[in-house]
Amino acid sequence: MRFKVAFATLSLSLVCMVCRVSFADSLTFTGLGGQSVDGVYVDPYIFTVTGPGGTSTLVDMSCLNFNRGVSVGQSWNVNPINVSTISSSATIDGEPGADILADAYLYNQYAAAIGNAQLTSDIQFAIWSIMDPSGVSGESGFDANAQALASVALSTTPTLPHSDFANDIAFIPSDSYPNGGEPQIFMTDPAPPALTPEPTSLILLGTGLLGMIAILSQRRVQSLSTTIYINRLQRR
Repeated sequence: MRFKVAFATLSLSLVCMVCRVSFADSLTFTGLGGQSVDGVYVDPYIFTVTGPGGTSTLVDMSCLNFNRGVSVGQSWNVNPINVSTISSSATIDGEPGADILADAYLYNQYAAAIGNAQLTSDIQFAIWSIMDPSGVSGESGFDANAQALASVALSTTPTLPHSDFANDIAFIPSDSYPNGGEPQIFMTDPAPPALTPEPTSLILLGTGLLGMIAILSQRRVQSLSTTIYINRLQRR
């Protein structure tokens, strides 16, 4: 009986893991969605996200690294992570969790920059400077406005609740290119449909397993009660 209860509990735990497991797949850099500002193309970048079932979706993303590079047409495997689950003290793909959170804060400022190419550039260079300050130090795009944005992000992020990043998804590369090198980390909001698990089936399966656990536990209690009653009769 203990084995059956433990098995049901383990099965429920596996269901809870489905959302995370179903996220691992690939990105293909499809093209540039932004425009050239301050000598470089800035947000957004367009990707084809391929989900676990082979479904593909075009998604706009922001680039977090300046010193790494990708080319149009390249593909690589990724592990999408919800930014709200990242600890500031963690290290992910060699980058401090605090830096990813700061970049997520800046990424969420893009909504205010729609139609403003210069502000978009300032936000992009501020994002790049968080992880690769030496790379952007000599770039004209890392002007006083971009520097101020980066400073605000680093000082503000530790005071914000993680729920502020609940919809931000960071795509962490899980492998290198065949010819070496490390892909950049990219971010989007919300999770692409190709990577969204079907909630209804998961809820039904989880509810069914909870019911199994309840039934097995009830039978175990009844069995123990019967044993106690028999022992009492034998003593008489």
